[in-house]
Amino acid sequence: MSSPSRRIHKTYADIADGQVHCRIVSGAAPAILFLHQTATSSRSYEPLLDALDVPNQLVAVDLPGFGESFDPPGMPDIQTYAGWIVETADALGIGQFHIFGHHTGASLAIEIAVRHPDRTRSIMLEGPVFMTDGERAEFAAGYTKPIAPVRDGSHLLENWNYAARYNPDCDVTLIHQEVVAMLRAWRARPQAYGAVAAQDAMTLAQQVTQPVLLLTSPDDFFYPTMDRARALFPDAPVGVTGGGNFQPSADPEGVARAVEAFLVRLRDVEAA
Repeated sequence: MSSPSRRIHKTYADIADGQVHCRIVSGAAPAILFLHQTATSSRSYEPLLDALDVPNQLVAVDLPGFGESFDPPGMPDIQTYAGWIVETADALGIGQFHIFGHHTGASLAIEIAVRHPDRTRSIMLEGPVFMTDGERAEFAAGYTKPIAPVRDGSHLLENWNYAARYNPDCDVTLIHQEVVAMLRAWRARPQAYGAVAAQDAMTLAQQVTQPVLLLTSPDDFFYPTMDRARALFPDAPVGVTGGGNFQPSADPEGVARAVEAFLVRLRDVEAA
C-alpha cells in the first residue's frame, strides 16, 4: 500500500485561460509531467503513478478540453497547448521537469522540449506520432470530425465501437473507462487531433537536445512508424511493453520499470 505522502491527490492550477485539473503524487524536484493521449484524461495515468518507484513529484495533467480541465474555444494549435502546460507548471511552482507523453502527449512533449529547453530535463515518448505530410493530411481528414451527441444515442455506440476496434484485446472495463472520457471530450477530440496533424513532428524532433526514452507496444496504433522514431533518436533506449494503446493503464508495471531504468541512467550520467 502506498504511504500517505505518495498517494494521488487532485488539484487545480489557475492559468490565464481557465483552470487545469491535475493528479499529483508528492515528491522531489524535478517533477515528471504526464501528458495523456486523445481522448482520455489524467485518470489513465493512475495505475502508472501508483506503480512508479521514483523520488520525483509526479503530475498528471488533464489537457484543456479533457477530464476536469477548462474547455477551450476554436481550434488551438500545438503551441497553444504547450503554453497551457508550461503555465500549469508555473502555477504549481514547478521549475524544471521531465515529460512523459503518450500519443498526443508525446507530440506536446517534443514541442515543449524544443520551446523550453532550459525547463525540460528529458522526454519519454509513449507511441510517438511521426507522420509524413501525406499521412498528416489523411489523419486530419479522418479524425477531426466530432462524434457529437445525437438524440437517438447512437453516438454512444459509435464511441464504443471506435475504442473497441483499435483495442480488441483490452479489458472491457478499461474500454468503458476510456469511452466515458471520450464522451466528455467530444469537442476536444477533434481539437487535439487537428493540432497533432498540423505539427511537423519529425522536423521539430531534430531540434530536441534532451535525453529521450522511446516506448511502444506491438499493438500500438503508431507501432508501424517506430522505425522513424528510432532514426530520429538513434541513441534513445527503447522500451517495449504490453498494453496496446493503453500502456500506462493496461501495463503500468512494464512502463514503470522502463521509466525507472531510464531515470537511473540519467542520474548516473549526470553524476559522472
